[in-house]
Amino acid sequence: LPAAGFGPLDLTVCVLGCPSTLLPILLEGGTRCPGAMVLCLAPSWASRVPSATCPDAWTLLLCQGVSFEAGGRSTLDTFEPPRRANYVMGTFTTQGPDSDWVGNLTQDLDCPTGGSVPLTRRLEDPLLARWVLASRANLTVPPTLAFVLASRSDLPAGLVAPGVRLVRLEDPQSQEGLVQEEVGTFLAGAAMEPYSQVLVRPAGWRWRGTGTHSTHRKEEGAAVVGAVGALLRGLREEEDSVLLEALVPTAHLPTPPPRSPAPRLPLALRICTLLCSSWGDRPQLLQVACAMGRAEAPLHHGASLPQSLDTSLQQCGVVAPGQRQLLAKQLQEAAEAAMSALLATEAELSPQQRGGTRAHTDLLGVDFLLASAEDAVELVALSANSRRCLGTCLLAEDMGRAVGEPAGELPRLLAEVALHRAQRHLVEGKDILLIGAGGVSKSFVWEAARGYGLRVHLVESDPEHFAAGLVQTFLPYDSREHRRDEEHAERVVGLLRARGLQPHACLSYWDDCVVLAALVCQRLGLRGSSPAAVRVAKQKSRTHQHLERCRRGNPPPSTFAVPCRRLRCHGDVARAAGAVPFPAVAKLEFGAGGVGVRLVEDAAQCHAHAARLWRDLRHDDAHPGIGLGWGNAMLLMEYVAGTEHDVDLVVFDGRLVAAWVSDNGPTRVPAFLETAACLPSCLPAQRQAQLVRAALSCCQACGLRDGVFNVELKLGPTGPRLLEINPRMGGFYLRDWIREVYGPDLLLAAVLVALGLPPILPARPVPRGHLVGIMCLDSEHRAALTGGGGKGMETLRGLQERGLVRLNRLFEGAAGSGEYEEPWLSLACGGETRAEACGRLLGLCQALGIDSPRYPVDHFLSQFK
Repeated sequence: LPAAGFGPLDLTVCVLGCPSTLLPILLEGGTRCPGAMVLCLAPSWASRVPSATCPDAWTLLLCQGVSFEAGGRSTLDTFEPPRRANYVMGTFTTQGPDSDWVGNLTQDLDCPTGGSVPLTRRLEDPLLARWVLASRANLTVPPTLAFVLASRSDLPAGLVAPGVRLVRLEDPQSQEGLVQEEVGTFLAGAAMEPYSQVLVRPAGWRWRGTGTHSTHRKEEGAAVVGAVGALLRGLREEEDSVLLEALVPTAHLPTPPPRSPAPRLPLALRICTLLCSSWGDRPQLLQVACAMGRAEAPLHHGASLPQSLDTSLQQCGVVAPGQRQLLAKQLQEAAEAAMSALLATEAELSPQQRGGTRAHTDLLGVDFLLASAEDAVELVALSANSRRCLGTCLLAEDMGRAVGEPAGELPRLLAEVALHRAQRHLVEGKDILLIGAGGVSKSFVWEAARGYGLRVHLVESDPEHFAAGLVQTFLPYDSREHRRDEEHAERVVGLLRARGLQPHACLSYWDDCVVLAALVCQRLGLRGSSPAAVRVAKQKSRTHQHLERCRRGNPPPSTFAVPCRRLRCHGDVARAAGAVPFPAVAKLEFGAGGVGVRLVEDAAQCHAHAARLWRDLRHDDAHPGIGLGWGNAMLLMEYVAGTEHDVDLVVFDGRLVAAWVSDNGPTRVPAFLETAACLPSCLPAQRQAQLVRAALSCCQACGLRDGVFNVELKLGPTGPRLLEINPRMGGFYLRDWIREVYGPDLLLAAVLVALGLPPILPARPVPRGHLVGIMCLDSEHRAALTGGGGKGMETLRGLQERGLVRLNRLFEGAAGSGEYEEPWLSLACGGETRAEACGRLLGLCQALGIDSPRYPVDHFLSQFK
């Protein structure tokens, strides 16, 4: 029977052509997202129709395909109606039985395409790749002399790259003298001085895998000229070239004494690196596999069985573990720089040259040699490829399973990236209703929405808000009195109907508006947590009192609740003092940003703090954005000892999809305004797991089943205790930091959940580095950073442009004053280790005057060291 039921929100990752090396990705993707991976083996299984969304583009429809399910099960399905592809991969071979029809089907598609035949041809041209690697990635390449036809147009007219010399020939038959002169100069040049042999070969995508080459000693000038001339006489195609290059030997390293007296043969080491365009479109090194062979001949893919880099380096004589780790780090940096340069060059091409506007190389290999340079070891970049390194790396993982090694991560990582790209395409053009624009700290939303192709319809209380001109539809509506949210929800729905708007999803990332957003979702029949659940989470005393009644589970959610009492008048203070032990924490019932939170030692201090707060913070105009639209009731909560942490959760249908744990530094007691933070957490994995389980348990117990939530907890010797649940995406810097360190975007995850799609996120996220940040206050730091012509801020902006710091502006001007002040700016430094990040941040704070006796940065960072 035809497979039916595929709608506009169903994922379809299509693999075209013989799967060969892509089969493990299909199997893994079928396990991760059953039915989403579809293999198309013949051109009759697919068709192209004009795109309804992109002019001059085509939609790929599948009428038949092999679908992959969990456990490796596959089914040949017929799709009625035809199924739309959201992301296309394929064997974009430059030659072979599939190359023509795969190339024709993938030309000018309206969905992301992880490569194309034109891009593969460019990638697998050694001359083009070598030019990019040398000139754009600043990598060392073998000294190369290249001869091309003068009419060749895909190379820059003035191609200049260190180590690469390009000679254009009008007529190779009549320019033998020029060829002889260029070859002689190259062989006698300084670049060839360290090398004794050269390689002559034709280059271009047509020559891939032919093995056509010859090797010569560099003293054999006549033979070299003859070999070059013979190949030039056959040079007909504009995309072909003839290369004369140094045969770079593997570095001669000191080796341990041999176990036998037999002579050791000189070896060659070729390093194969596999990379993908990962989360946030950043190059990521996935796997490394090496091949060992005889030194007298070039070593190619498939010439020997692969092995790990560490094993190969030991075999070459690199005995010290620290030296091997350093070389591995240098290789990662070089490989990722190579991919960045190749992708940057690719982005400069026209859509026709790329094979379509959405064509993009998502997976590639870069080959390196380990060579010697002035008694040091250096990496020499050879070439790039589209699939050879993938085959080599998959073979290395498969071989490991035969001797009991765990299954490799490569198929999972690649399947996650493909599924994620397909999901990003699914959200394009969706109508998203946002309730509440927030302040300058939420400015990233508008740029991100454009990047994802979202059509944002904004309901905002401020009719002059700067976001009015950045969205599809701006709906000014004053909802600041949130005790009337039921009424507001009806009116918002009325505004939508009057405009004929039918949003696909509704959400809010602004703390004040989360209940209103839930009510609107309910009335529109859109996905989201129920208004009752959001109300429980929004009101802090109600959260804890609700959890105290939840006594089922192992452990029950009541384990994480903290005794507290609501305060609406001074009589409540007296009654709460008899139920909550001192010292205790007094804060706003619906507060945000830590405003008005204070440690009180006894009932008298609590009375005094409540009197000040009720006098100063009466309504929303007194301090916008901290929840006063809900009133200024307070609560008294038992003080919990321990370190403070944020857990950011993605929850779909009550199930945990992903979680990230960050740490906060000590606060300036008696206030609890955040001072410092770090990501990833300093905690051992088991302690982080306790925090995640506690956060999820509390959200589930409150009824929060769908969304992105931020949960604040304290962790003491006996485990986690809840401070509060924010039923929206984490604020301040958290979305930016999680993207930088781990890759996924909380904003996109929130949109996907609101659309009814479980987000595809890394199953085992690995941090790219460490971030440590400090909060800057208007009262303490603005003068230091903006005085003297603003040199401090100018310095920080310059460092940010170079990627050396991360600035997150939280408020345009002063946010509150005195004990009600909120942070003005978040400043963070990164590093490969937490200690390195801390050191950089402390040094910068000392240089800029952020560190002071009144604001001791070293103390705030002390828990991270």
